[in-house]
Amino acid sequence: MAPATAEKKKGGSLLFSFGRNKAEKAKAASVTTKPSDKPVKGSSIVSKASSNSSSAATSSPKAAVPKVLSNGVPMGSSSPVSPAAVSKRRLAPAEPAHEAPTAMNLRRDDAAAAWQSRPRMPSRLMDTYVNFMVLGESGLGKTTFIQNLTSSFRVVNGGRVQDGSCTTLSQFQADPDSLRTVLEPMDIPESSRRLMISIQDMPGWGDDINLMRYMRIITGFLLEQRAKDYEKLAGGRALDKTAMCGQLQHSITACLYFIPPHRTKKIDLILMAAISQLVTIIPVIGKSDSMTEAELNAYRAEVLAMLSAPNKFVAARNLPQLEVSLFSFAESILTDLGMSQSQLPIAVVTSRDAEPCDDAAFLESLGLADVQNPVQPVRHYRWGACYPLNRGHSDLIVLKRLLLGDRVESLYAMLDDSYARYMTFCNAFEDSGKQLQMVVQDACQVGGPHLEYDDYAKAKVALDSAKAAMSTLSEENRILAERLAAAEREKKALLERMRA
Repeated sequence: MAPATAEKKKGGSLLFSFGRNKAEKAKAASVTTKPSDKPVKGSSIVSKASSNSSSAATSSPKAAVPKVLSNGVPMGSSSPVSPAAVSKRRLAPAEPAHEAPTAMNLRRDDAAAAWQSRPRMPSRLMDTYVNFMVLGESGLGKTTFIQNLTSSFRVVNGGRVQDGSCTTLSQFQADPDSLRTVLEPMDIPESSRRLMISIQDMPGWGDDINLMRYMRIITGFLLEQRAKDYEKLAGGRALDKTAMCGQLQHSITACLYFIPPHRTKKIDLILMAAISQLVTIIPVIGKSDSMTEAELNAYRAEVLAMLSAPNKFVAARNLPQLEVSLFSFAESILTDLGMSQSQLPIAVVTSRDAEPCDDAAFLESLGLADVQNPVQPVRHYRWGACYPLNRGHSDLIVLKRLLLGDRVESLYAMLDDSYARYMTFCNAFEDSGKQLQMVVQDACQVGGPHLEYDDYAKAKVALDSAKAAMSTLSEENRILAERLAAAEREKKALLERMRA
């Protein structure tokens, strides 16, 4: 067999011939050589098309299909085609049949494979689960926030956002999924992932006066979701975070905690400290349109100070120390979004009302000319209107881009943090003999004493008194034991003297 040779073609490409004879080379040259005669100036489009199609038919079977002009007449043909047939062809184009490769294509592919440095493999999408939770005081617009956040996405369960504004704790305990909004799965080919996103709305605190019960229910829900993943994965946690990124189908990835405007309550600090043991916290200031720009800037600094040192603002002695674990967005991502760390926490405005955006020139300038019937949330006042998706009025669009938009790089950090917390739960769950209520009880030891301060203080005083009484009794028993021992020694000494 003749050795493989490589000949340089015009244009710089390589033509590989593995032992071809002279007849095959001549045939290939006749196929690839372009016709030398130029078209006559002033010739018709039909004559040009016929000459091009005839030459293309000799080089490739696919090129033999005639092109169709806009009037329905195939190029190179004088027979007209009906407009209905052209319209039908445009609406439902026939898929080209899979044809066998030509000898030239096979030689080209073989040559590329001979010198390629890595294999080519089609991507296989991996299901990646991202579960957000929205928590906070009642009346801050948490459900409306979910509606505005997901307005451009398709909702799977029922086609609408689940309303949690009127749901009691008992109803939530009976059916937590009734407040869960599930988005349609989204394929992300560039990252080889299929995003499965859900947003869990929660009953707001304040409707139930028993705050300790509220915290137990929220903590129990978070740990129950971890337990579901523990059962699904059979307790597996041997893989690294890269392999397990986004594989926790039920666990909450991050919690969006809504803070009221103007003043952060101590209960918010206690709940955030308790919840942040189990899931990372993203603080969000709700109803920020009730503050001026100067008030908002000052309030942001105040909130960050309270979250960094919550024990200074929760006056309680002899109680567990509080610590709030916040999620930190990368400075580079915030800079690309026109934000900075000084503009955190994010402050949002939401609305149930919406109006159409019918300015065609404005939509075209934003590259949204193809969007069908776009609408945007709006709040109308006597003095004007507020548009939540306008960054001059609200940070809602920034938060949407961070969580569900084009700057979701932080999702990887959230998923890694969620997996680390899952492994911590697995260890605690197994140490408790897989008794979930014991894990819940331990998790409530951080915020519970603060919410039951009076009972806890009384119990602590009683316990301290009991310890003091026991200490006194022990001391008396020790002295009595020493006296008995001394009397016993004297008795023995007396008996020895009498025997002597």
